[in-house]
Amino acid sequence: MNLNTRVIIPAIIFVGILSVGLISYGQIQQTNAQSTGFPGLDKIPGLDIFNKFVGEHNSNNNGPSNSNADYLDIDKAVVGTDAKKVQAVLQAHGHIPKDGSGGAFGYGILTTKDISAVMVSTTHKGVLDSKEQKNKNDPVWHNHYVSLGEDTKNCGSNQAVTSITYQSPGQVLVSKDKAIMSNLPAKFTGTNALDNNKPLTLNPGTNIKNVVSFKLQPVFESDAPDAKLLAVCVTDIHPADKVIKN
Repeated sequence: MNLNTRVIIPAIIFVGILSVGLISYGQIQQTNAQSTGFPGLDKIPGLDIFNKFVGEHNSNNNGPSNSNADYLDIDKAVVGTDAKKVQAVLQAHGHIPKDGSGGAFGYGILTTKDISAVMVSTTHKGVLDSKEQKNKNDPVWHNHYVSLGEDTKNCGSNQAVTSITYQSPGQVLVSKDKAIMSNLPAKFTGTNALDNNKPLTLNPGTNIKNVVSFKLQPVFESDAPDAKLLAVCVTDIHPADKVIKN
């Protein structure tokens, strides 16, 4: 066996094990969008390789606050798709907060439907817009499908959220500097949290264009605790440094 053969064979085995592990993970079903661990992960072939990528699956992720917001820098995003679902693993440049210390921010997956239907995972206090939140100050990570548009009065040149699902499609898991957005359907029907929970259907599809990070800036009618929410502006949108599509 020559040197090239000895190098190629282990590489093929490595890629094969990792592929099987990722495919198996994509088949894991969970009922809650927020979790402190990865149920069923111990049954995935190639677990040791997978753990190196997503980190310790039972770690406490509250951690220290991030003063330089390097969790908004996505070093790498690996996105897998089929006709019905999207799976994504994002690696940030720093520790991703789960306790609200990072403010209102999130990660988004853009498809060829562009801003008319975007898959996002967010964390924030101050606004109750998700079924996953216990109250308006619960920073639990949750998913939305959203559409964006213009609201120059409240958001200036920034995009504004024009519709947003109250439900949390798929799952989101956050651990250390990794975020996993899994089982995101190509099409989702729920209710619009910005419009008295009227029926809402968004169809982003699975033709991926980019992965981004962003900040959220809610605009209220006044400073009163029960003030009416006028708009949610999306600011500081930054694309991932590298996106790998499978």
